[in-house]
Amino acid sequence: MTLCVIIVRDISLTPEQIERLKSNQDKGRAKAANHPNGPKQVWQRIRDGIIESSANEIPLDCNSYTLKIIGSVLYWAEGYNKTRNMVIFGNSNPAMIRLMMRFFREICKIPESKFRGCVHLHPHLDGRKAMRFWSKESGIPLKQFHRLQTAISKASKNKRDSLPLGTFRIIISDTRLQSKIKGWIKGIERWANSSVG
Repeated sequence: MTLCVIIVRDISLTPEQIERLKSNQDKGRAKAANHPNGPKQVWQRIRDGIIESSANEIPLDCNSYTLKIIGSVLYWAEGYNKTRNMVIFGNSNPAMIRLMMRFFREICKIPESKFRGCVHLHPHLDGRKAMRFWSKESGIPLKQFHRLQTAISKASKNKRDSLPLGTFRIIISDTRLQSKIKGWIKGIERWANSSVG
């Protein structure tokens, strides 16, 4: 049997051939990355398993005491505390808005007529769509919404399309409620300080 060796290092490839080789390499890498037994997919399954297992540790029938703690801590982290007579909570996560509305309704016993909503949105996005969305998520009627806010904040100027429905604020004018939530937060803070060391 005759062995034939071809030296190819001196053969020039056309731009089209080089592009085809690169394209084939990219396809090969993408195929390997998405293979069910590839490292990326294996680790995704591990992460998904941990997330699901941890999610099951939280009971679906949390009692009112648990809801009071969760709502107070969320307000401590995300609420507006610079006023004495207004309760203002804003976020872009619909699940968090739904949770806080449950906190205000079930724990704080706020009448539906006292809720106000306010949507903050980039000017080029669909304001009507955003307002309808947040009204549905919060359960606050559109007639109780403040005017759409379209100013671009410094914090979000580079996130023009990452929040297509903007952020939503729940607003309640109630001095007693503001004081009550501050008291719950103070109690949680005392507990945190007492458990240190």
